Amino acid sequence: MSFLKTKNDVIAYTVDKTSNSSLYISIQNGEVIVKAPWYYTQKQIQSVIEEKKNWILKHLTEYIENESIRKQKINTEPISILGNQYDIIVKYENTKNPTLNLLKKYVEIILPAKYIDVDKSQIIDVTIAKMYTSLAKDELENMMEDTRHMLGFAPEDFKIKSIGDELAKCSNQIITINPSIMQYSREIIQFIILHEFCHLKYKNHTKAFHELMEKYIFDYEKIAKQVQKLKF
Repeated sequence: MSFLKTKNDVIAYTVDKTSNSSLYISIQNGEVIVKAPWYYTQKQIQSVIEEKKNWILKHLTEYIENESIRKQKINTEPISILGNQYDIIVKYENTKNPTLNLLKKYVEIILPAKYIDVDKSQIIDVTIAKMYTSLAKDELENMMEDTRHMLGFAPEDFKIKSIGDELAKCSNQIITINPSIMQYSREIIQFIILHEFCHLKYKNHTKAFHELMEKYIFDYEKIAKQVQKLKF
């Protein structure tokens, strides 16, 4: 292993001599690997490392940050949000209450430091449930309004509320949507909402009920197969 010492940093790297005519630098598992032509001298390699030091340091920093995140992952099962899967990353800070940040590739849950040595599964479940409720409030109102305009009729009331393992139900001209529905894609959510609207006109799954569904759902049979095991 060789080293490049700069004013503020030391870059350790391993040289692999090859028959190639060009020099390549890569970051593998946090190590700097230099593939250099067999005739390159140590001085020539050092010169290229010096030239590329900013790129190398940037990618080493990214690796360290990603490795830190990976080690904080406490569950092996990702969660689904609007049909996309997200890993859960748990961090600890000196805060009073748990918070959740929905980021590009993962869900970041920040817990008070006092929870670091206790079973966190229930706290995480509650935090995720609150996230689904918040998303449902943002997403469902527009979907309900779009469906009302499309069909020309609407329920007397609309509620976002946990209803056990049911995703949605229509009762006494009131539609209730379980916030956990937010784990599914918008396509599936819109299908379920339309399904409940159709129950405002038809109590049972009659031929007329299915004809109304098919009238407004593109690729109806395909989506119906995707949701056939869901409870609503």
